[in-house]
Parts: sequence; C-alpha cells; structure tokens
Amino acid sequence: MKNVPFYPNHEGGMRCMLAVYASVLDYFLGQKPTWGELETLSGFDVSGNRAVWTVEPLPKMAKLGLDIRMIEPFNYPRFLDKGESYLSTLYSDEEIQWYYEHSTIRDMRNYIPEFLQTIAYECRQATLADLDNMLAEDRLVFLSVNSKVLNDGPGFSSHAILILSKEGGEYIAHDPGLPPQPYRRIESSKLWKAMGADDNTAEMTGFKKAANG
Repeated sequence: MKNVPFYPNHEGGMRCMLAVYASVLDYFLGQKPTWGELETLSGFDVSGNRAVWTVEPLPKMAKLGLDIRMIEPFNYPRFLDKGESYLSTLYSDEEIQWYYEHSTIRDMRNYIPEFLQTIAYECRQATLADLDNMLAEDRLVFLSVNSKVLNDGPGFSSHAILILSKEGGEYIAHDPGLPPQPYRRIESSKLWKAMGADDNTAEMTGFKKAANG
C-alpha cells in the first residue's frame, strides 16, 4: 500500500478538494501546503465558503511539475460558449442548485482557455476501467463522488476523494471527510454507484510527477 500523506477536510466541510490536492503535492513534490496556500492555489472562495472548479488550479499544478490526465463528461468548450444554459443538459435540478450554492461554477469561464491548453482532458464519462488504468500508471487519482451515496444516504452532495490503490474488489482511498477517513476501503460497486454509475458526471483526474519535473 502506498504511504500517502493524509490531510483531513477543514472544519467548514467545503475544502475536500484542497485536502486531496495537499496529499498530491506532498506525495509527489514534498510540499506541505497550508490552508492559506491551498486557497490561493485553487481560488477557493473563503468569504462564501464555496468550493472551486478544478479548471483554475490544475494548470497551476501542472506548472509545479505534475503530469495531469483528466476524464470528465463536462464539456468545457460548450460551457464557455453557452454559459449556464449548458448545465441543464448534464445535471439534475438538485445538482445544479447544489453547485450554485456551494461552488464557484458561475465564475469559472475565465479559466477554461488556459485549462484546455494545459491539461490532457478527455470529454467523456469515466469508468472504473479508466481508474484502474490510471492506477497502473502509478497515478494518485482525484475522484468526485456523491458523498450521500458513498455514505448510504439520500440526496446529493459533491465530494472529492483520492484513490490510492486497488486491492481485490476494493479501492483504497483517502477520504478527507467530514468525518476524515484515511485509507478508507470502498467496494467497487459502491464507488461506481457514488460516481453516478452509467449516468455519472464524475471528474477523474490522475496525477503523477512529470518526467521533467
């Protein structure tokens, strides 16, 4: 099992993505970022306690020396062109409302051009086979999931975990929480369901150190 530093979510409960990034930066680059540094890197909305979309921080992380591969069905060129009207073609009303209230989705269009020029991005649904392939490339894999489903509850709440490895029919993940659960074991079927299964809109982003990093 990989010995990957674990960073729990902030007590505000909305910095799971930042906690995952902290693990990635520590494991591959030896950096131990503070919350303030992570907020600056990601553009996190501190005053509104709103999570950011990854299109802003990923190009910055690539420049730090990370090789980044991303699979997600969100069509960023179309969103750049159509704006918010595009969202209803991908998300349910409940999901859209959650993103409006808890993320900076309305503010991310300015960051899309650099993201598209910098990151190896495939616009399609991710599968568990993709996850296995990224792990086989020795990547740590950021994965967005519905935490309600992951924890056997109803409703929707977007959440980020870091997949470290696979053992038999289980994936080993750092789950920042809340509550924080390092080296959490998640059955393949449950992870697939938490991703959204055949209708998933999950982001799957694999990190490793760049060859020239």
